[in-house]
Amino acid sequence: MDEEDIDAVLYEAKGDAREAIRMLLRDLAVMAMDGDGATSRGFLRGRFSGGARRPQWTEEP
Repeated sequence: MDEEDIDAVLYEAKGDAREAIRMLLRDLAVMAMDGDGATSRGFLRGRFSGGARRPQWTEEP
């Protein structure tokens, strides 16, 4: 991120810094919701199928 990126956000917010922050926070919230929806609940809870798990070693290899 550089000064041009910051200037572009401020330009889009018509120079209003509070509106620029509001826009960025809204974008972050949308991305977080998209990420939550794209992640398997089983994966998050550690419930994998046997083939998807890392092999469990009973002895040192």
